[in-house]
Amino acid sequence: MKKIGKIKAAAVFSVLCVLLCGIGALDKSVPNDISAFSYSDISVPSYVKIDAEQTDNGEEKTVNVLGVPFKRVKVNIYKNVRLIPGGEAFGVKLHTRGVMVVGTGSCGKAGKEREPAKEAGIGVNDMILSVDGKEVNSSVDLTKMIAASGGREMRMICERSGKKYETVLKAEEDDNGIYKAGLWVRDTVAGIGTVTFTETEGGFMGGLGHGICENETGELLPFFKGELYPAHITGVKTGKPGDPGELRGYFGKEAEGKVLSNTEAGVFGILDRTEPKEPVGIALKDDVKEGPASIYCTVNGEGVKEYKAEISRIISYESETKNFIIRITDPRLLAETGGIVQGMSGSPVMQNGKLIGAVTHVLINDPCKGYGIFIENMLDQAEKSR
Repeated sequence: MKKIGKIKAAAVFSVLCVLLCGIGALDKSVPNDISAFSYSDISVPSYVKIDAEQTDNGEEKTVNVLGVPFKRVKVNIYKNVRLIPGGEAFGVKLHTRGVMVVGTGSCGKAGKEREPAKEAGIGVNDMILSVDGKEVNSSVDLTKMIAASGGREMRMICERSGKKYETVLKAEEDDNGIYKAGLWVRDTVAGIGTVTFTETEGGFMGGLGHGICENETGELLPFFKGELYPAHITGVKTGKPGDPGELRGYFGKEAEGKVLSNTEAGVFGILDRTEPKEPVGIALKDDVKEGPASIYCTVNGEGVKEYKAEISRIISYESETKNFIIRITDPRLLAETGGIVQGMSGSPVMQNGKLIGAVTHVLINDPCKGYGIFIENMLDQAEKSR
């Protein structure tokens, strides 16, 4: 009898283990947030269904399995979105909120030099926001304020890693009778990227697929205004393992739009002109598959071209930015650029005739590959930017 009891206990334990494993597998198969178009049912996995027409965007729903409540999931509802895929190179210029410190040093009369900025505790990558209560948004403004100080103490509000601090700076007079602070600053950041999409009406656009960040901290660059420019590509520095390449070119003279936001998922703004191209549908993240794809980009003076690629791996459905790995397979692009180079960030990624996302960063040790972001994540940030 004891032996039979042990067998029953072992059997029960085995069943429990199977059930627990099944629950764990089911939990992984039902993500914490799911997406669907407003005209279709949500089905993740196939035996779990939610009526999208009866669901509000961002609403939480209970997933039932075999009639039993299993878990709560966030539901993202999208309309039948159609966008104009980009591929055009564009220039972006951001004017910082305040001025960014890029260096400090000594100043003053010969033999009496000192380091006013360092003494005030101001360091590289700090943002100087105001002087004596007046906002500072250009290097010219700051230079004039310091020169006019006469060596008196100036109260400054600065920012470091997102936190504000107050300090006092006292400029030093040089041999020419000019007061200086031993500061090197900049008030604009500029670069070249690629347009991912524009909307069919209004000129709203998204590009880059990642934010413009401070070099040292990696944090998003704070700005108070920005302009979009046409960019003319004149050449390419070919990418090699350990040495990422780049598109080389110059900005057009006149701005063609304005920047509305600088986000983790890209730069968004309004273009004054749009390319006369046919809009396409989008694929939500659950529909993106490993396999053949293509990208649109501009790498020479011949305009936007389509190049073959493949989605080699889906990394994460939950990440805000790094969602998949894309590999360039087109021999034409590999011959011209070596793969993905700086300036191609934002290149739209197409699969089965739909826009699925954008190229973001090259893999330094393998320029044939790079990271990609789901278009869904870019559109989420776009809505917050309007």
